[in-house]
Amino acid sequence: MSSLLMLSESSATLLAAASSSGQVTTACALYNKDGSFARAFMGGSVSSLNSTNVGYVFSIDGSGKIDSMAGGVNGPVNALYCDNDTQLVYVGGNFTSTVAGLTTSVATMRAVSTGSLAIYETATAAWRALSFHGLDGPVFDFTKVKDRVYAVGAFTSTADNATHIALGEQPINLNACTLTGGNSAETEGFNDPQNIICTSGADSTGNTWLMRDKLPGYYRIDFPFRTTPSLLRLMNTAYEGRGTKAIRVEAAQNNQVLAMSYLDPELRTEIFCGQSCPLPQDYNWHEFRFVDNDETLANITGVIINIVDWYGMGGGFNKVEMYQRGKYPL
Repeated sequence: MSSLLMLSESSATLLAAASSSGQVTTACALYNKDGSFARAFMGGSVSSLNSTNVGYVFSIDGSGKIDSMAGGVNGPVNALYCDNDTQLVYVGGNFTSTVAGLTTSVATMRAVSTGSLAIYETATAAWRALSFHGLDGPVFDFTKVKDRVYAVGAFTSTADNATHIALGEQPINLNACTLTGGNSAETEGFNDPQNIICTSGADSTGNTWLMRDKLPGYYRIDFPFRTTPSLLRLMNTAYEGRGTKAIRVEAAQNNQVLAMSYLDPELRTEIFCGQSCPLPQDYNWHEFRFVDNDETLANITGVIINIVDWYGMGGGFNKVEMYQRGKYPL
């Protein structure tokens, strides 16, 4: 448990007490231009103060009023620096994004990633957009020399690599790929793997691909070129109560399981998976980002989407899309 006291020459006033599940481990103070106290900024592993939910970082004024700083960040905070010259607050730690930057799309989330570093503008009460995607490791401290603020931590570079590009701009043309359905349904109109590409059709005959009853299967995409896949987007089927409950994606050339991540819509946190990645039974797009290193993902000839669990009588999909890191002529 962490507590915040306001001290004067003659008194000590308890302003706030953190929940026992977290601690305040770093703090800094910001002053107004006239030298008067403005706010104190606190960070750590704390998730609530005085029954107010906070995202690992918060501010508090002299009267004890708590501000959540637009929801804070999505991981522990190790360091804070209050720059009185610019009225900016530098936040460092083990997080990937501000809470305000999280969305329902893992691709968009990666595009706005701040990678262990964030800057809060007190004038606008909002997080400043960085000119890069943060750092590839945690930040432990800050220092200022002249007019520059320096971050110290266990990182080696910025996070501006191929993983953080705008994934939605490099679609793979699935019409040019070879598509195969493993254990496709025998029902006419639902057994063609071409049904679910480049379509806006409803979950119905000619627009959905299904598997046979109570059997595992796969949806295989062989590319006409070697590429580095970045994102898989799937829309589930719910036809007659069917649907895919979990998938495992493998590289077609060697059957190596590919690690992926998705965004948990309730926790608003990036979750990593491999052997079994969940797929909700609804008609929303669900995105899976490929997270293996470049050596593993480079020059992939295709992917096999294994259906390892299903709803109702069997699995299937209503739509599928794939994206790549580089643009290639088809």
